[in-house]
Amino acid sequence: MKPKSAILLFATLIHGLIAIPMASAQSPMTLRAGSPFPETHVLAAGTRAFLDAVESKSDGRIKFQRFWAGTLVKPAEVLESTSKGVVDVVNGLWIYAPGKIPLGSFEYNFVFNDPQWRVQSKIKREMYAQLPELNAELAKFNIAPALQFGALTSYDIISRKPIKTLDDLRGLRIAHTPTEYVPVFSSAGAASVVMPAGEMYQSLERGVVDAVALPLELMYAFKLHEVAKTYVVTGISTPVPISVWVNLDTWKRLTAADQKLFVEAGKEAEQSYLTNLESYLEKAKQEFEKAHVTTVNMSDADKTRWAATMPDVPAQWAEKMENIGLPGWKIVSKYMELSGKEGWQFPRKWRDGK
Repeated sequence: MKPKSAILLFATLIHGLIAIPMASAQSPMTLRAGSPFPETHVLAAGTRAFLDAVESKSDGRIKFQRFWAGTLVKPAEVLESTSKGVVDVVNGLWIYAPGKIPLGSFEYNFVFNDPQWRVQSKIKREMYAQLPELNAELAKFNIAPALQFGALTSYDIISRKPIKTLDDLRGLRIAHTPTEYVPVFSSAGAASVVMPAGEMYQSLERGVVDAVALPLELMYAFKLHEVAKTYVVTGISTPVPISVWVNLDTWKRLTAADQKLFVEAGKEAEQSYLTNLESYLEKAKQEFEKAHVTTVNMSDADKTRWAATMPDVPAQWAEKMENIGLPGWKIVSKYMELSGKEGWQFPRKWRDGK
């Protein structure tokens, strides 16, 4: 072999040995992250914590371009924008696309569920771990398994008119966003007005509606305590609508180690979100007191009476899902099973399909 050829062969071999570890090394990346909420909004806290955790855990190797307040993703665009890769990571909310991903909002149908919002986050995480159909619903829209499960507090009522008992709801025009609550309020003799939360302040102020059903943190965020002075703790339902979603193509490009990092960051950020919510609620209660808002706790007797008058909402939802080929009864049964394990008893027995 000629000396020059030998040198070239040696150089090639050395290059190959060096290239092997370099090829397997994790590369720096910058991903696009979006939220329909401002960065400081209570509902954006989990996503913000997730992005911070990933950047920290990766020692800055993974970075995010952050687009807050709907600058890249409007509320109605969350699902489609993530599906199409407009964003790699998003502040996901199942309730923004109920017609396309109806399974993910299942807990809105369990009236008077456990109002402990930390418990509800725990249950929803367990539901997604045990029932593959739930993440499969996201996969149909090119979205990876949900990484975070952020609860709201219970949907309660803030009213311009005094409310002391269930009977005082009769004849009131009550605004709410979840369509699941239409039969709930109808059974109490109230009229439902389904509208976006952003329209509720003006509707209350002008007397278009008499009351609004929202979680306390959102009543405060939308400043409803400025125009309505009776806050009724009803515990209509405590949902878990907030998540972190990742585009599935982006997810598949991540190494197994980075996927694990994302999962761990999601769990940590979930707890960070819940802690932030707790602090936010304390501030909300203080501001309600300063605004001279009267707090009324609906009695257990009224809740039981109310539940008895309404249709079997979970069963109706389960049958609706089954009619379109989705496992409604499986989800209802599992949710009731997990709620029972947490020690919760509903004020009436909802049918579980068994």
